Amino acid sequence: MEFNFIIDIFFKVSAIVLSGIFVLFSVVVSKQVKIMSKTLEDEFNWLIIFISSLQVTIGIILLIFSIFLL
Repeated sequence: MEFNFIIDIFFKVSAIVLSGIFVLFSVVVSKQVKIMSKTLEDEFNWLIIFISSLQVTIGIILLIFSIFLL
């Protein structure tokens, strides 16, 4: 019984830490994409900015999920 509790806590903490790292990563990538879009002007910049914003949104949803539902 105690062993399962330790594994459960380890899984929850790992999920929260890894999703936090993913949010940090996605925010950094989003900042880099915004800088890149100012430097390079192309007709598909809106798509790249949209995908990077979507990645940040998914990262935040994942973090909230790992904090409250696991």
